This record gives sequence, C-alpha cells and structure tokens, in this order.
Amino acid sequence: MITLAEPAHGFSALVRQYKRQVIELTGRIDLTGTPLHLGPTDDAIAAGMDPTKTWLVKGGMLSMSCQQRKLFTWDEGDLILPDVSGDGIEFHADAAVLLVGFDTLTLVRTLLADTETARLWTQLLMTQHGIMTRLLAAYIDEDLQTTPGFAYFQPGDIIIRQGDQPRHVYSLFEGEAEVLVDNVPVGSVGEGEVLGALALLTHSPRSATVKARTRCAVVKVPKDQFKQLIRSNPSMIHGLLTDMARQIIKLNGQVVALSS
Repeated sequence: MITLAEPAHGFSALVRQYKRQVIELTGRIDLTGTPLHLGPTDDAIAAGMDPTKTWLVKGGMLSMSCQQRKLFTWDEGDLILPDVSGDGIEFHADAAVLLVGFDTLTLVRTLLADTETARLWTQLLMTQHGIMTRLLAAYIDEDLQTTPGFAYFQPGDIIIRQGDQPRHVYSLFEGEAEVLVDNVPVGSVGEGEVLGALALLTHSPRSATVKARTRCAVVKVPKDQFKQLIRSNPSMIHGLLTDMARQIIKLNGQVVALSS
C-alpha cells in the first residue's frame, strides 16, 4: 500500500504487518478465487472489477480515488475489501494488474468457520483500520480541522431563532423540523439538510425560526470554522445549493397557492 501523503507515525510498520497477515490468512484457507487481468484503465470497475467482491492484488498496482482525489495505491499482497456504500470509490491502473476476486460472503463464512482464521481475520481488520486512521491524519491539514459539536432537540424546541445573530451552521442528521417566518410556517427541513448557512454567509441575522417537529440531532459547526470546512470539503457547496434550491421551490409553490 502506497500513499501520496506523508504517513503518520507507525504507518510503515502497520503496512508491513498487514501484508504478513494477508499472506498468512490466504495461506490457511482453501478457497479458489476468480482471476481478473486488467490493462491500463481509468475505471477498473467498468473493466470488470466487481465492487461487491473482495480482491487480492497478485501483481501490479491499483490506485484508489474518492471524489476525484487520489488516496493511495494498492500493490502486490494487498487485500481490497468492498466499500460499504458501493458508491464514490474509483479504481484505476497505469499498467497491467492481476487481481483475484472472492465472493465476500463466502470468504467471510470460510474464515469464521475456524478459530485460528477467525482470529487472523479480526487482526487483519484491526490493522487495516489502523492504517486508514493514519492515512486520514496524513490528509487532513491541521489548519483545516474543525471542532463540531452535537446537540439534541425535543419536539417543539427551537433550533434556530429568527432575528438572532448567526454563530453556528447546523447539519440535521436525524429528525424533521419546521421553518417559520414571523411565526408562520413556510416549510420544513429533513435529515441531511444544512441549516443556518445563508445568514452566516450574508452576515445577517437569522431570517427564520427552525423548530423541531420530531426529536432532532444536529452537528454544530462554529462560524469561524465554516468557511474552512467548505474549502476542505467542496462537495458541501453542492449540498448547500441543493438545499437552497429546494427551499426556493417550496416557497414558490406556496406563493402560487396563496395567489390563487
């Protein structure tokens, strides 16, 4: 496994340990995989790399990217586990690569059927987790780190009050809330939406009240860190624009209904 970033302390030792564990683990199981020969490609999945399978790199190198950002390169002896979401991860190769694919469910059942291979499998997962944690530390710029907080609201609680000065941006990850202007309901917000960004971006007081309709859980990002978060996570801009467009469509519909 090769990373482009400066690895955190202990990274190299963990990679060596990981490769030893893969060799020991694969040497203990009697399971035939499916070979896959790939030439140079910008999209290994389109070229036949099933993202639901577990892949062992037998030769060559396969680069891994997320959101068009190259993360690291898998090389000979690495075991590539399937991504839990099945979306957003891309693989590409600059030269020929030989992979061996295993049905993930069959592989795990085989590993857990024996005490020793189950122990090795658990250790391998823990080692890979340690590697990923250090890769994450290597990629995050210290100046861009944020310290978000969490807050919970019961039905009827005020999350944002109209007229207040903006101090936080809120990301609603659980529950549903209603939006009121001058105590008149004008819309609602649900899970995954960002609250309070407009007032912060325009340096103006809150233009609406947001009240919890159900139990709500939010992530609070302080205003002095919000712009840093946008710079380090450009996809958030797309989310903000989508949320704003959705609210505008709702308001337009209400205006039309009132006019008629």
